[in-house]
Amino acid sequence: MNHIFSKIALIALFILISFSSFQSYKLENSKRVLKQDLIVLSDIKYGMFNVDEWKKQFAKIIINRIKELKLKGKDRVVAQKKIKKLLYEVIEKFELNYKKENRQKALFGISLKNIGADIFEIFDKLRKNVPKITEEIINFLEKKENRESIKDFILLQLDKYRDSTFQKVDYSALNAILENYNSTTKENCQTQIHNAIKVVDEKINSYNLMILIVYILVLISILIRKKHTTFSIPFYIFIAFQLLLLGVLLPMIDIDARIGLMEFNLIGETISFKDQILYYKSKSIIEMSKLMVQQEKIRVIVVGILVITFSLVFPLLKLLSSLILIFKRQLIQNSIVSFLVFKSGKWSMADVMVVAIFMSYIGFSGIISSQLDQLEKISTNINILTTNNSELQNGFYFFLGFVIMSICISQILINQSKKPITTTKLDPM
Repeated sequence: MNHIFSKIALIALFILISFSSFQSYKLENSKRVLKQDLIVLSDIKYGMFNVDEWKKQFAKIIINRIKELKLKGKDRVVAQKKIKKLLYEVIEKFELNYKKENRQKALFGISLKNIGADIFEIFDKLRKNVPKITEEIINFLEKKENRESIKDFILLQLDKYRDSTFQKVDYSALNAILENYNSTTKENCQTQIHNAIKVVDEKINSYNLMILIVYILVLISILIRKKHTTFSIPFYIFIAFQLLLLGVLLPMIDIDARIGLMEFNLIGETISFKDQILYYKSKSIIEMSKLMVQQEKIRVIVVGILVITFSLVFPLLKLLSSLILIFKRQLIQNSIVSFLVFKSGKWSMADVMVVAIFMSYIGFSGIISSQLDQLEKISTNINILTTNNSELQNGFYFFLGFVIMSICISQILINQSKKPITTTKLDPM
């Protein structure tokens, strides 16, 4: 009766971890799509490196300044002084340039135009009219409709300057994302995606918790069981196989460097940019290997082949050989099967790979944090807050779980191999 109950429990655990693994994989892929869209929206080329964004910030300042323009009392006196000074300077420069051009065109250095201008006191009369012109300018600025015209004119000049000076930005990717989420603005779309990621994360965490519980129960079963049978060992192998697939198919590390906040004051207004992505990469072992193999450099191709061989091919062959050996112990004498089951662990370097990935994460994190710290110290007039959002992903933990399970299975088979071969099966349940 206990044997039957034990089998039912193992089957139930296997179904539970299989279902949870499948759901976790699907949700992780959905989350990757959401995160990639969010990264595109936060890309620095659509923010700090985008002239249109700067134009929006400048336009906002101009509009605010024109709305706040008050020409009464002391402000009116100050404005009058500034406008008068500007007009006097303009008339002075115009007079100098006017007379200089006339002298260059005159015969024997005598210009009738210059003589006429002095006789009729043209420029002196202009100077006498400066106070009147100043008053008319201030009266013009006080009218709301005129302020709107000035604002439109300045914005139009900004557009012309942008079009003539800077290269146009390709918004096709950004617009496709906005259309996909039925959003009209980048900010609303970012909020929408953040909320969607939170929902997906909650589901992923619940399924991963189920996987963890089953995994712990299986490890406890391996440790407390004195005998492992042709029913229980395949069960362990299938669990290890699922963990391996999740480990190589899901991202292991997210490398994420961004400027959390950059702001400075311009004529009393704040110009700011938030969450500007400088660099982001998130690849699984399979994706990285495929990317390497597709390169033209032989060295990179060789590295890609080695990575896929030691992280996927060897472990799969080892699991398959272990499964075959359970039912045909005579194959223990086969050199290939014996090598894959008992010795390939030294060559697959799964444990070394986990350590290497972890150390790479620590190294990347340290380098990025160091560089971002230097960026913050560039200017004391600009407030720059950088952030390193790099973190290990679930693929790393699944692969780590496979390594531990693989070691346990190898130890079980090593112990079984020390027993004499009396039947075609391992110890019955």
